[in-house]
Amino acid sequence: MFFNIFSAIIIVSSLMVVLSRNPVYSVLFLVFTFLNASIIFLISNAEFLAMTLIIVYVGAVAVLFLFVVMMLNINSTKIKEGLLKYLPFGVLLTLVFVGELYVIFQGESLGFVTPKIDIEELFQNGNSNTKAIGLYLYTDYFIIFQMSAYVLLVAMIGAIVLAYKDKKSIKSQNVFIQNTVRKEDLIKLVDSKKK
Repeated sequence: MFFNIFSAIIIVSSLMVVLSRNPVYSVLFLVFTFLNASIIFLISNAEFLAMTLIIVYVGAVAVLFLFVVMMLNINSTKIKEGLLKYLPFGVLLTLVFVGELYVIFQGESLGFVTPKIDIEELFQNGNSNTKAIGLYLYTDYFIIFQMSAYVLLVAMIGAIVLAYKDKKSIKSQNVFIQNTVRKEDLIKLVDSKKK
């Protein structure tokens, strides 16, 4: 019952992230979504994942988004123009995502072999929740874990490329030239009596 309630709250708040007109409200709804997802992890007895979600995503990522959005002062009319421009691509990505979910949940009937996790084996020998996650993450799913790290690396490089500006338009100081300047070269004394 609680799972259904918090799942419905997550769906509504995630829709509000996308549909909200104000970017600051979108980030606040994102924080609310993360908090409800951590409650679902707590209901599922995955305390480590719940705390990680709160510390990493709510405590760092979402707060960073909030500060960046507030500092950029994003114009909502430009966002609407971009929404109409990229709407077909967004619909295509949504269809791909729904198709992937269908393949995951109907994998056995379609002939795909999905990895099975035996819960009893996961917690045998008194393994805690955190240790069991670590055992599976760094043994059976190590390649997938590394692939996710590369995806994050590509996203970071993409953000750097998008934010990079040409050096000609950036005003900067040359510290070596500033330290080697003499006051005689900068200050010119003029005798006012000669005029």
